[in-house]
Amino acid sequence: MTSSSQPQRRFAHWRLGFLAAIAVVVVTSIPQASMIAKQGSAWHGSYAILDFDEVSYSAYLNSLIEGRPRRNNPYLGNEPSGAATHESLFSIQFIPPFAIALPARALGISTSTTFILLLPLMAFASSLAVFWMLYQITNNEATSAVGTLIVLLCGRLISESPFAIEQTYSSFAFLRRYIPAVPFPLFFLFCTFVWRAFNEKSKAWSLAAGGLLAVLIYSYFYLWTAAAAWVFCFGLVWLLACPEDRRATAKCIAIIAGVSLCALIPYLYLLSNRSRTVDTEQALMHIRTPDLLRTTEIVGLVILVILIIKLRQRVVSWRSPAVLFIIGSATTPIVTFNQQVLTGLSLQSFHYEQFIINYLVLASVVVSYHLLWPHLKIRPIVWALFALGVGLATAIKEGRDKSAINIRRDEAKPVFERLRNAQVGLALFNNSLSAASALTDCSMPQLWAPSMHFYGGIDDTERLERFFQYLYLVGVDSRGFEEDLQSDQHVRAAVFGLHRVNPTLSSEFAPVSTDDIRVKVELYSAFVKNFSQTQANKWPLSYVIMLDDGDYDFTNMDHWYNRSPGEKIGNSVLYTVQLKR
Repeated sequence: MTSSSQPQRRFAHWRLGFLAAIAVVVVTSIPQASMIAKQGSAWHGSYAILDFDEVSYSAYLNSLIEGRPRRNNPYLGNEPSGAATHESLFSIQFIPPFAIALPARALGISTSTTFILLLPLMAFASSLAVFWMLYQITNNEATSAVGTLIVLLCGRLISESPFAIEQTYSSFAFLRRYIPAVPFPLFFLFCTFVWRAFNEKSKAWSLAAGGLLAVLIYSYFYLWTAAAAWVFCFGLVWLLACPEDRRATAKCIAIIAGVSLCALIPYLYLLSNRSRTVDTEQALMHIRTPDLLRTTEIVGLVILVILIIKLRQRVVSWRSPAVLFIIGSATTPIVTFNQQVLTGLSLQSFHYEQFIINYLVLASVVVSYHLLWPHLKIRPIVWALFALGVGLATAIKEGRDKSAINIRRDEAKPVFERLRNAQVGLALFNNSLSAASALTDCSMPQLWAPSMHFYGGIDDTERLERFFQYLYLVGVDSRGFEEDLQSDQHVRAAVFGLHRVNPTLSSEFAPVSTDDIRVKVELYSAFVKNFSQTQANKWPLSYVIMLDDGDYDFTNMDHWYNRSPGEKIGNSVLYTVQLKR
């Protein structure tokens, strides 16, 4: 064999992997392509959202591209509180945004364009990472390629109950930008590195795995904790099944743990300096109740039962590395969703089944099928068509469900760009979607926006006061405020916090009561009655942006501000305002 043919043979098995990656890219790009097609020549360059949290991440990314510090609140801009003194989840999980912001700034690419490019790039990278892991375990190119399609395109099938009337989780959740999209491939690379470390008793692979886990620690909480749970489960079953390798395996685990612990020390310091609003908004719970009925747990348990039957029938060996991978991956959901029994802490555990555990369990399903049922005559193309069918249906539904929102955001982009270089005062958007989306394309600070308190620099009292002033200036009276609290979950979330509105955030959900609403209405009534020049001066506006879809009551606004004639820009009307003295 010639030396030139050796690399060709070494990488020959990647051919189907690249085809699978291209298929994943095409399918997951359908929502963006659909929006561009619907807008046609009127498309202004906005990215199509897969998850509503993406507007918060793109706002933070935009602030970094514009040179703002790691700890900053993009919605507060250059206000004194804009340079946050405490850490937020955005500033602690800083590796992904800086990894994107630095090259975007160097290349002069906008945040919207960056998000558009990020989706196919990370879809491709994630596909190759999953393919490589599956190939290392199965040594079968077709199984690995088809498995990649199943893992990445069918994740929603087991991320929530298939019998749910309404789907609450986003489609292709692994591609939510910028997290978990950017670090997502690293999770599966970590699994592969650990696999190689255990099989080859390699210190080098162990160091590499520890380094990846360190990167995950500063990337996304739910990925690194899931990775830690997985290596615990996988390492434990390996130690039990392979007593002759225990010394070498223990060394590998010690290296991984040692590197990770070194990374955890500064991480814990950052976490200790977090903003006081983080725990409340993230619904951190002190609880020890078991959580055993997640779909991923049930699927994992079924896999384990089937595997036990096959082991008793001696179809496979307990000592097989592939069997140990299946056991480790199938038990990870049980450990992940029940760690609070020991730790007493639980933090929005639904993120695990939406963003990572579902994909890991599907990987164990693929390996189980390859290992236990190779005699079945179902060709790989059948499973590939199934996965592609699920993916296409999901993508088309995603594009249809979010079409109106994405088009509204795109139509508002011209007014966002108009405000890009404006640095005086604050902006007020009468639409919460516009308020949340604006900071992707400009750095104009705002009086109020739905996610502004997530970044620090603002406490609950100021957040509520800003929202009251926002409502007052757009002409909402006490009766209208009460009606909105009773019927509009977005208003309830702005007043009481998302953890009082979204029942999925906590198993101890406490819905907003009639008495709660009454108290807040009384507070707002007093705020309106006592509104003064001093209050108006507290957060002076320079711009008011209203959606061009109706008549508005400017009575309160015009009492305190001189307002220019409106300028129609896109789907919005822009007013410049100046506080009366």
